Amino acid sequence: MIYLSWFLIIYGIILLVGYLLKFPFLYNNMKSVALIKLMGKKGFNIMLVLVGIGCIILGLVLMPA
Repeated sequence: MIYLSWFLIIYGIILLVGYLLKFPFLYNNMKSVALIKLMGKKGFNIMLVLVGIGCIILGLVLMPA
């Protein structure tokens, strides 16, 4: 479980940093373009932040004591 928790924490940090710095690979791939078309740019940004925070919290919960 330690590897999963570290992976989730790092993935969440990458998502949040990618949102803050507007990394092009988060916005220009086919899946992201389809989601942006479906929910709009603001909705996609909200989803990135929520998934990033959720991954960090889940990683911290799964971290063994």
